[in-house]
Amino acid sequence: MVKRVNLGVFLPVINDGWIISKTSPKFMPSFALNRDICESARRIGFSYVFAMGKWRGFGGEIDFWKYQLESMTLMTGLAAVVPDLHMIASISPALIHPAVFAKMAATMDDVAGGRIGINIVSAGNRDEYAQMGLFPENFEQYRYDYTEEWLTIVKRLWSEDSVTFDGTYFTLDDCQSFPHPRRGGLPVVCATSSERGFAFIAAHCTDGFFGGTTVEAKKARSLRIKEVAAERGRDVRTHTLISLVLGDTDEEAQRIHRHYLDGADQEAIANIYNLRAREKTEASLAILEERKQEDARLFYGGLPVIGGPETVAALIEELAVDGGLDGIMFIFPDFLIGLARFNDLVMPLLRQRGFDFGTPADLGLPG
Repeated sequence: MVKRVNLGVFLPVINDGWIISKTSPKFMPSFALNRDICESARRIGFSYVFAMGKWRGFGGEIDFWKYQLESMTLMTGLAAVVPDLHMIASISPALIHPAVFAKMAATMDDVAGGRIGINIVSAGNRDEYAQMGLFPENFEQYRYDYTEEWLTIVKRLWSEDSVTFDGTYFTLDDCQSFPHPRRGGLPVVCATSSERGFAFIAAHCTDGFFGGTTVEAKKARSLRIKEVAAERGRDVRTHTLISLVLGDTDEEAQRIHRHYLDGADQEAIANIYNLRAREKTEASLAILEERKQEDARLFYGGLPVIGGPETVAALIEELAVDGGLDGIMFIFPDFLIGLARFNDLVMPLLRQRGFDFGTPADLGLPG
């Protein structure tokens, strides 16, 4: 039986990647670096790349994420020079009017030849937006209602000749947006781990992206998103993120991890968790504090997976088969070296386990 899962790269649009350490690989984000990463990923059989939206760093000794590239601009440029790969760019509805975005996305779709998808960032990101005077008052309380109205307008502008709309947050009068995307819309992704978010994905998205601090949590969330979508008569693809430290053996991977842990930037880690705590509910603060005390605190996002090739291949199979995941994205300490080692050490094992990575698959149809 052939097993399928799309492999993706969570592109480094920020400096130094996702490991909050003085001893992890250091680099600046650039178009050239991300182009080289995309070309490498395409050559070895990956299907897609994803670029997050980020507007402010976290300080510390290493100036963690002080430098950021803008997601939509970067992905449009990459799509123009890298064939085959699907590109998922991130946008925050709080930062841009839906009619302006609808035109930008249709232009991106034209540049990319239909290979662009959009990740909707519904989260508040208070400090990032407040520095620009763009954080709406009490936004956390109504962000999904706002995002639903915003996305409804975008989809109508992608498919209708004229849109007149009188909503809670937006008003449009005979608004036109031509040309439309070539398929009448773009794949739409949203990242969330809440039931309210799952309902949003089920109603409005082609793909759901979620976190999880354990493998079991990731499998459960993937199955739950599909269940909620099925209740609405829809199919939704699911994706998650892995922060991979790959060694020739499990022991070597642990040694590399200890090296990074020895250089942990405690100031940047404290800044990150203090900011996150401000935006958490009381129920989730205990989980946040628990993670802060664990070695996982070294990684900003993505389940840390530290192991040799067999461990990594087995994990991918478990997520794809038992969790029904359609896509798994990877972060590497050094992306170019990490992709090359993944190709040499893990891809052969996945093929032995019955996985097929012959042709990049579509990430979903307009929803």
